[in-house]
Amino acid sequence: MFDTGMIKKLKLDLIKYMKSKELEKLNVVRGILNEINIRDMKNIKIDDNEVVKILRAELKKRKESIESFQKAGRNDLIEKESNEMQIIQQYLPKEMSDEELFSKIERIYRESDDKSFGAVMKATVIAVNGQADGKRISQMVKKTIESK
Repeated sequence: MFDTGMIKKLKLDLIKYMKSKELEKLNVVRGILNEINIRDMKNIKIDDNEVVKILRAELKKRKESIESFQKAGRNDLIEKESNEMQIIQQYLPKEMSDEELFSKIERIYRESDDKSFGAVMKATVIAVNGQADGKRISQMVKKTIESK
């Protein structure tokens, strides 16, 4: 496996959490590194963008679990999932503001020869580089295209 900057940080934190016996953080980081290893075994190219995708997927799992636990009234499990979300979020790049994202989409749309949703969406995801959620990007790209 190629050690990107993010993977190195995760591995260093894994060791730190082992030594300090912070089990919750240790388990979350182990899970993330396990997902990275699974993708690596499937010959998926592992770079920081792929690590961000993994982190976002792990975050999404926790959000879905929280929704299920809320319906079931399991407050004890909601707290656990919320804590894990906070741990995962510290590894994600800082989110772009709506204004920054909108101006980037506008620029991409203006400069693009292909003004279709798919083309603008793909270019935006690459340009944003993990600093915004795909759902947010999708909504803003739709608004931009509809307003033209």
